[in-house]
Amino acid sequence: MFQAKKILSVLATVAVSMSLAACGGSNSTGTASASADKHANDNASCTNKVVHASAEKVTVWAWYPGFQKIVDHFNQTHSNVQVCWNNGGQGGSEYTRFQNTIKAGKGAPDVIQLEYEAMPQFVAGKQKYLVDLADYGMKAYKSDYTAGAWNSVTFGSSSSIYAVPVDAGPFVMYVNQAVFDKYGIKVPTTWAEFEQAGKDLKAKGYTGKLTNWQTDGTAVNIALFAQKGAQVYKYTASDPTKVGIDFNQTSVKQVLKYWQNLAKEGLIDTADQSSTDTMKKFGAGDYATYVQASWFIGYYVKGAFKTATDSPFKIYEAPKWNDSTPDVNQGGSAFAVTYQAKDTKAAASVARELYGDDYAQNSGVTDGGLFPTWTKLLSSSEFITQTYPYLNNQKANEIIAPVAKGWKGDQFLPFQTYAYDAQQKAFASMVKSGTSVDSGVSSLTSSLRSYAEQQGFTIESVK
Repeated sequence: MFQAKKILSVLATVAVSMSLAACGGSNSTGTASASADKHANDNASCTNKVVHASAEKVTVWAWYPGFQKIVDHFNQTHSNVQVCWNNGGQGGSEYTRFQNTIKAGKGAPDVIQLEYEAMPQFVAGKQKYLVDLADYGMKAYKSDYTAGAWNSVTFGSSSSIYAVPVDAGPFVMYVNQAVFDKYGIKVPTTWAEFEQAGKDLKAKGYTGKLTNWQTDGTAVNIALFAQKGAQVYKYTASDPTKVGIDFNQTSVKQVLKYWQNLAKEGLIDTADQSSTDTMKKFGAGDYATYVQASWFIGYYVKGAFKTATDSPFKIYEAPKWNDSTPDVNQGGSAFAVTYQAKDTKAAASVARELYGDDYAQNSGVTDGGLFPTWTKLLSSSEFITQTYPYLNNQKANEIIAPVAKGWKGDQFLPFQTYAYDAQQKAFASMVKSGTSVDSGVSSLTSSLRSYAEQQGFTIESVK
């Protein structure tokens, strides 16, 4: 989610060396085996209160905001099993810790929170470090989740399910309404109008920038490419020995040249989103818009303003290239069961039921700032009409929910952290420094394909 470079720190070399222990081997031989020791976690240390002391414990690593309430609710409503929760770190730090337990062969939690883009590294190759939840009845719950979220935990497989979806990041545009109203500028609905709005604001004396193109952005660029119909990465569980990598596409070049031109014209900022200076600019009205995921509300908007009434922002649909521009997504996480789970069946049940009722889903939204993938909540009138104080009490879900439902899913590599690091450096050079897009995407594609082959993968088309 927020600031993907920090969340997905560069751990690829370690991850790939573990996951590709026998890349060319049979996929079926590496299925995580089931365990059924109901007392292995009796003495496990938990940060939360265990309500039913005699019940079986299932250990969980998670960093979701407001997760304490989710754990307490689960433990109060389940007498036969209790969640024993610890924060194993956020994103990259947790993945490093999980990888260390894989190398040690012990110490992993039963259930772990993973971002969609990080999961492939733990199921690539012969050995699987995540349990296939299809073996525990998860297929029956497919209709409970959006298509995009479901596809993100199945990796293109019709038979395997590696996690239970929780949240997503539908792509929208945050608009500083006060700026647009002051200068009498129409809020753009297309990328052509977006550029023109930047020119008009500048001509009328606005001293800020139209937006910020994040030099530390990773997943945000994948979303921008997807809007243009480009898939740059391919990896499926049905054939985990192959990967597709291709930035050398006309649509990708068009997107990068578009942003490169906005930077050249001085219409946009090109700064790290994670910097405190960028947040200060956002809060000071120096950005007229910000095109980002729905989770930006809780992770950034609330942090930039002291009170809700200070925020001039509202949400609009992200600009489109044309009428066929697809709904896209940036970020999201799920709960997976690890291969070291002490009681696999109980762990699978916990993974599914942590956010498996109305209370937990609503708490995730109101206390955790999450955007749900649970279709029941997405379709409820209470959720759709919910107002957001930091968005001028706007009923923002009327705009965001259709995007969540329309998103079809993305594909990521088993060494996504490495790929993100490489693409981020290349894109920043193109957009911020003005280096050649054509040669840059060609070089990036070649270098990542070479790296993939060095790790034992076969290159295939992304189509």
